[in-house]
Amino acid sequence: MTFTIFEETTCTPALSNDKVFISHTMEQNAKEQKPVSDKELLNGQEDHAGIINTEENHDPQDELQQAEDYSGLGKADLLKKMEELLAATDHDAVKLNADKVKELFQEMVKEETEAKHRAWLETKEDEDDKFEPATDPLVSKFDELIRKFNNRRIEIRKQKEAVQRKNLAAKLELVDELKALAETSESMHKAFDKLQLLQHRWRETGTVPQSNVEELRKNWQHHLDRFYDVVKISRELRELDHKKNHELKIEIISKAEALDKEASVKRALNQLHELHENWREIGPAAKELNDQLWEKFKSASDKVHARRDTLLLESKAKHEENLKTKISLCEKMDAEAEKNYSSHKEWSNANDKTDALFEEWRKIGHVPKEDEGKTWKRFKEARLKFFRNRENYYGKLREEFKVNLVKKTALCEKAEALKTSTDWKNTATQFKKLQDEWKNTGPVSRKVSEKIWQRFKSAADAFFEGRNKQFAEADAKFKENSVAREALIAEANAADLGADLVSAREVIVSFQKKWNELPPPARNDREHLEKEWKKATDKMIAQLKEKGGDESILKRIHYDQLKQTERGKEQMHRERMNIQDKIKRLQGEINTLETNLGFFGKSKGAQSLVADYQNKVDAAKAEIEKLKAQLKMIPRDEKPEPEPEPKNFKGKKGFRPRF
Repeated sequence: MTFTIFEETTCTPALSNDKVFISHTMEQNAKEQKPVSDKELLNGQEDHAGIINTEENHDPQDELQQAEDYSGLGKADLLKKMEELLAATDHDAVKLNADKVKELFQEMVKEETEAKHRAWLETKEDEDDKFEPATDPLVSKFDELIRKFNNRRIEIRKQKEAVQRKNLAAKLELVDELKALAETSESMHKAFDKLQLLQHRWRETGTVPQSNVEELRKNWQHHLDRFYDVVKISRELRELDHKKNHELKIEIISKAEALDKEASVKRALNQLHELHENWREIGPAAKELNDQLWEKFKSASDKVHARRDTLLLESKAKHEENLKTKISLCEKMDAEAEKNYSSHKEWSNANDKTDALFEEWRKIGHVPKEDEGKTWKRFKEARLKFFRNRENYYGKLREEFKVNLVKKTALCEKAEALKTSTDWKNTATQFKKLQDEWKNTGPVSRKVSEKIWQRFKSAADAFFEGRNKQFAEADAKFKENSVAREALIAEANAADLGADLVSAREVIVSFQKKWNELPPPARNDREHLEKEWKKATDKMIAQLKEKGGDESILKRIHYDQLKQTERGKEQMHRERMNIQDKIKRLQGEINTLETNLGFFGKSKGAQSLVADYQNKVDAAKAEIEKLKAQLKMIPRDEKPEPEPEPKNFKGKKGFRPRF
């Protein structure tokens, strides 16, 4: 059976104003459709197409994407992650991830740069020095990946827009063809076949710009309704169209129900979005089935949305837990920011602690969006306050370093002026004083510490090496003298004093005279030889005591021994001073007693008291005579001035001040 399609002029029903759609309006909109600029893309200003929900247009992608957590990754890992994102097919879909990777990478680079800058400031000496951190190849490579990602995203967006504009033009042509179909005179079957072909081509044509979707769909539906009204299509053919639409919607429902088995919620949502777009492109089924089909589709969609909601609830719970942890870290960082330390070690330990807090912060992950900015701001400001306090400390320390460097430079100049001196004794004393001054001068910057110390040490080493060389040459000449003294010690140890005390004393005196007449030994042998000689003379004196030698003989021999060493001379000097002090004290007591005796002599009945005082005067005078005799026995040598022997400068193993 054939149908004649009536011309529009004779059978077009009156249409209400809200159903009048003019195709050229669509064409004009397509022409005026502007692609998103490169600048807008780079600034993240794009229009995201929404997923059709059962109740409203809603896009959960941003919320789900927040679950991606890259914190805790190092720069190399973030670089690798950026390479993976660059290889993605949909750069708009992974943009949030790319932004997060970029943010974390740049934050890490900034932290490393600031740490290097703080370390540089600790060693900076010249105010004109400029901080120039070393180039990091990872940073250059990452910047190149970001550039490629943005460029690729712009390119893909432009390609997508071009395709959408092409699809819009194609669908506008299909609208025109549908409009023309109602104005032709063909059989109903031919017209319906053409309609089916147009509908197939409509569904196969891809997406159009989002701003044209709704208007285009309404325009298409308007001309489709007009086609049915104009041709007075039969119920059978309308049912055939409804049946075809029913089959297509059943297929979509089947695909939607299968999404329940999709492991990835994100992929399920993306596929559901496409299915909703396809659903909108399909015409209605039989009136009595439309609601039933929609409920099935809605039910399948709700399952996917329920999975999304569950994931979002889990993420929200995790975000709340992360928030508590980050608030705790903020409190710890606040506490560190309020502290001020007084030593490099304390600041170093505190810096390690704040670094550990920051590392822990980076590993925690996301918090609720409304709290993310506030918590990070609090943590960052506390951390910056800590670094400001630390920098204030090291700024003052650097000023002290400068003052100490001036002092130590002056000590170096004094040491260098003395290093060629041959006045070994006095110069060694001066070097000892310079060494003490160096120890008492505070530290300098680590950058110049070794250099300034080596300058001072080199001057000291030059002097003491010259002195040691001089002494070594002298020691070589005096080595024979050491051998002679060793022979005399051996002879004294083997001496037999005999029975006669006078002869025995003369033997001891003779040995002491020989010892005194021997030329000086090598310096390195002096202490050892003096000890051995004292042992030998002590042995001879012990023999003299055994033979009944009187105290005067022993005293004389004793003092002859003491005269041979610097320490012995000091001992004799002390003994002389002690005896002289005793004589002065006794003489004072005698003068007081004799003055009192003059008073007592004029008093009656004071005979016993006078006698007592006179006995005390006589005893004191006797003691003075005894002390004078002892004083005569002590040789009248002056007190020696011992030569200082600095022990800190010994070649390359010289003293090193501790900072």
